[in-house]
Amino acid sequence: MSLHSQMKKITPSKENYLKVILELSNYGDIRSIDIVNALGVSKASVSCMLNVLKSEGYVVKEKYGTVGLTENGRNVANHVKRKYELLKRFLNDIVGVEAVTAAEDACRMEHLISFETTDKIAQQLEKLTKRTNDEIIVCGDDV
Repeated sequence: MSLHSQMKKITPSKENYLKVILELSNYGDIRSIDIVNALGVSKASVSCMLNVLKSEGYVVKEKYGTVGLTENGRNVANHVKRKYELLKRFLNDIVGVEAVTAAEDACRMEHLISFETTDKIAQQLEKLTKRTNDEIIVCGDDV
């Protein structure tokens, strides 16, 4: 199944879980309690969602063991994280939204935008960044 079709079937809640698991994996082994603390939800909610994500092939988890992402889970989580980072950067750096608000809005928006919109935002940010860097170089040459 392609990433596009996977993303159409996944809920915002599932995306949040996968993104959190991806982020927590940078710090070592992940246990359910780590997800509870990161998301501020109950142990029962985490247990239930992990069972769903496991049955859908997004996570691996042994009873009372650590949690990890499957290749599919990692792909979805990376895509969600990419959308979040692009939106946060766009809102903060280009639009001028305060950093905290940009992060909160990006978290809500990441679940709604398409692959096409994500790619177009990335392209525009790249163009604007390149333009800004070129202008800095030009200004430096004038001094």
